[in-house]
Amino acid sequence: MGNFSSYIGVARAGGVEIIANEYSDRLTPTSITFNKSTRSMGQSSKAMEVTHAKNTICNFKRLLGRKYQDSYVQQEKEFNAYAIVEGPGGSVNIEVDYLNERKRLTPEQITAIMFTKLKQIADTELKTKAVDCVIGVPCFFTDTERRAMLDAAQIAGWNCLRLLNETTAVALCYGIYKADLPEQNEKPRLVAFVDVGYTSLQASVVAFNKGKLKMVATACDPSLGGRDFDRLITDAMRDDYQKRYKVDAYSTGKAKLRLRAECEKAKKLMASNVQPIPIGLECFINEIDVNGKMSRADFEELAKPILDRIRITLENLLKEAKVTPEELESVEIVGGSTRIPAVKQLVQDVFHKAPMTTMNADESVARGCTLMCAILSPTFKVKEFKIEDCQPYPITLSWQGGVNEDNEVEVFSRWNPIPSTKMLSFYKREPLTVEARYSYPNDIPFSESRIGQYTIEQIQPQPDGTPSKIKVKVRLNRNGIFDVTQASLIETIEEPNAPTGPEEAMEATPAPEGAQNGLDQNPPTTQEPMDEPVEPANGPTTPASGDAQTGEKEKAEDGTEIKSQSANTTPAVPKKKKKEIDLPITPRVPGANKKELERLIEHEHEMISQDKKEKERSDSKNAVEEYVYDMRGKLDGGQLEKYADDNIRQKLLENLQKAEDWLYDEGMDQEKSVYVERLKSLKDVGEPIRNRYNEAENRQNYMQDLMKSIQRIDEAIQTYYTKSSDKYSHIDQSDIEKANKILTEKQSWYDQTANQFAALKKHENPTILCSQIKQNRDTLERECWAILNKPKPKVEPPKEDPSKQQAPQTNNQQEQQAPNPPPSTSSSGNQQSTEQQPSMEVD
Repeated sequence: MGNFSSYIGVARAGGVEIIANEYSDRLTPTSITFNKSTRSMGQSSKAMEVTHAKNTICNFKRLLGRKYQDSYVQQEKEFNAYAIVEGPGGSVNIEVDYLNERKRLTPEQITAIMFTKLKQIADTELKTKAVDCVIGVPCFFTDTERRAMLDAAQIAGWNCLRLLNETTAVALCYGIYKADLPEQNEKPRLVAFVDVGYTSLQASVVAFNKGKLKMVATACDPSLGGRDFDRLITDAMRDDYQKRYKVDAYSTGKAKLRLRAECEKAKKLMASNVQPIPIGLECFINEIDVNGKMSRADFEELAKPILDRIRITLENLLKEAKVTPEELESVEIVGGSTRIPAVKQLVQDVFHKAPMTTMNADESVARGCTLMCAILSPTFKVKEFKIEDCQPYPITLSWQGGVNEDNEVEVFSRWNPIPSTKMLSFYKREPLTVEARYSYPNDIPFSESRIGQYTIEQIQPQPDGTPSKIKVKVRLNRNGIFDVTQASLIETIEEPNAPTGPEEAMEATPAPEGAQNGLDQNPPTTQEPMDEPVEPANGPTTPASGDAQTGEKEKAEDGTEIKSQSANTTPAVPKKKKKEIDLPITPRVPGANKKELERLIEHEHEMISQDKKEKERSDSKNAVEEYVYDMRGKLDGGQLEKYADDNIRQKLLENLQKAEDWLYDEGMDQEKSVYVERLKSLKDVGEPIRNRYNEAENRQNYMQDLMKSIQRIDEAIQTYYTKSSDKYSHIDQSDIEKANKILTEKQSWYDQTANQFAALKKHENPTILCSQIKQNRDTLERECWAILNKPKPKVEPPKEDPSKQQAPQTNNQQEQQAPNPPPSTSSSGNQQSTEQQPSMEVD
C-alpha cells in the first residue's frame, strides 16, 4: 500500500498475479472519502477528491504512529485539505463528517479502512476469505510506525506474516527470477535500486548470489517524491495566473486541488514531449478561464533543488555501501517519478551507468511482497531463496546504574542483519528497567527516538545476599521491530554431598566485587549475538570487563561453569547447581493494547455493516429509478404500449412520474423498506403488462415446437399402420392405439388453444401460458416415445440336440480348446484382473 496507489498480488500455481479491482484496474488509489452515511474507498473516492476535498483522506500512511507536533505531520497539513488535529496524549487525529456528525479517527483506523477495501477486492477475486498477507513498508519506517502498521492490519482482519521493506521487496522481485547469478562461494553481483515514489525516495545496494540476496545498505529521503515535482509546477502556475488573471489559485481548497491535478497531468506529458505543455482550466475562479504552459526545460530548471537532493541521497548510498559505481553490475529504477527524464539522467550521472527499466515501475513492490508471502506460506513450494535484510538505524539499550559505571550499550549496530537475537547479562538484586532507543536521534525521520521501556520483575538476590545473575534476550524480529523476548534469573543451589577433589571443584560465577558489597553498579557482563536458531539462554557466554575476576571458564558436561584452578586456588569447594527461572517482563511500547485493539476492531465491523446496509439501501433506490425509466419508455410509444389497456397504461404512467418526482424530493433519503414497497406497488401494475408481452413474443415458438412433435409422432404411427417399415412392427397394436389416443388428445388441445390465441386481444391476459404449452409437449413426447421406442425382442439362437454327442478330440484339438487357467485371487479371496488397471494421480 503506497501513499498514492495500492496493488494486490496473489500467489497462484501459475505464479504471481496482480489482481484487478471492481473497475478492472490493477491500480487502486489509496484514498478514502467519508459521506453522510457511508465510506467510499479506492476509485470511487478518487473521483470525489475535488468535490469532497475536506472529507477525502489520502497520504495517511505518513501519519502512522506520529505525534501531532512532529514536523512531518505539520508538513502533511500543507499537502492535504482534510483536518489534522491533536488527539489524546498529543497523538494525531483526523476529523471527518460521517453519519451526520463530526468524528475523529486515528491514522491507524484510516489505514485499516484502506486495508478493508483491499481485502474485499482480494476476497472477490479469490472467491474465498483472504487472511494471510505480507505488507510492504518504507525502509525508513521506525519501530513505532511498524507497530502502527501491524495494528492497522489486525483491525482490518489481516494476518500479517511479515512487514517487508520496500527496498527488499524490489530486490526479491529482481533476484528470484535470475538464473545467471554467481554461485554461493563466488563474488556476489552488486546491483543498485532507485525507487522514486509519490512521497519518498528510497535507494539500496544489494548483493546477489544464487539462491540468496543480502541488503548491503540503503539510503532515503522520506520527504522527496513525485508530489514535490507537482508542487513546483502548481506554484509556478499559481504565480502566473495571479500575475495575468489576478486570481489566487490557493484561495479555495477546491481550486488548489483542480490546479494540482492539471499540473500532475502536465508533468506526465512533459516526460515524453519537449514542446511546451498547455495548462488551462475553465471556469476556474469567479467563472474565469485561465491558460498557461510550461516546457520540459522550464520544469527542469525549477526542479534543480529537488534533483540536487536526489543526487546527495544516491551519493550517500554509495558511501554507506562502501562501493564505487564501477563495482555495480547494473542500476534498476522503479517508482512512478523515475519516468521523469531529468531523474533518469541524474541516476546515470551518479552511477556512471544507464538505468535499467526491466522491472515494472509500479508493481515491483507488490510482486516482491507476494513472493515473500508464498515463501512464508506452508501451502506453496517456492524455490529456496534466502533473504538477508538489514537494520538502517543502530539501537542502544540503557538502564539505571551507578555514577562511575557505563549504563548503556549498543545492542544492534547499523546494517545489523534482521532477524537477529542477542543475549545480555546483568547482576541485580531488584527489578530491572531497560530502555531501548535509537542511538542517533538526528538520523531517524521521526520525532521520538525512544522505542520502549521493559521492566523485568521478581528479581531477588541469591541466598547469600549477593546479586543474582540475570540473562536478558533482546530480539530484532523479521518485521524490523525491537523486543525484549525473555529474561531469566540464574539461581545457584549448593548440593550437600558434593565431591571435593581438585579435578571436580565447581563454583558459580561470582558477582563482581561491587555487587558483593551490595552495590548495584554493574554493566552487562556479556553481549552475545545469537544466529537462528537461537542458543539457549544458559549457553556459553563471553565475559566482559566487569566479569574479569571470574577467571578462565570451561563448560562441564552437566552445563555448570568450571573455574580453571591456578597455583593459589583453594583446593576444594562444594559443588554448585544452577537453576534458570523465567522472569515476567512488563513492556511499555507505543501502539494500542489488547483492549483498545478489540474496541477498534469492533468499530471497524460497525462501519463495514453500515457500508453494507447503505449499499442495500442505495441498490433499492436505484432499482426504483431504473424501473421508472425503463417502463416509461416502453409504455409511451414502446413495445409494451399495445399490451396495456389505455386506462391502466395512463394510470401507470402517472404513477411512474409521481415516483420519479418522489425520488428527487421526499424519497431522496429513505430506508430500504420504503423503496422496496414503492417498487412493489409499481410492479403490481407493470409486470402483468410485461408478462403479456413476453407471452406473446414466445407463444408462436412454443406452439410450433408442439406441432412438430405432433407431426413426428403421427408419422411414426402411420408407419406402423401402413407397414412401410418394420421399425415398429414388434410393438403391440394395443400400445399403438394408446399412443394414437394420446396424440389425438394433444392435437385437439392444440387446435382449441390456437383458436383461443387467434381471438385473444393483446391487452388481455391469456388463459393458457407458454409454460402450459411446453408442459403438454413434454407429456406428449414422454408418453408416446416411451411406446414407440420400445426395443425389439432379442432373438435367441436355436438350442443344440442333446442326443448328438461331440466326436472324440485329438490331443492337438484338446490343447487348442483347453480352458484358460483360473484367474489369481488375492489373500482376501477377491478375484483380481490380470489386465493393468488405469491409475489416477491424487493431488
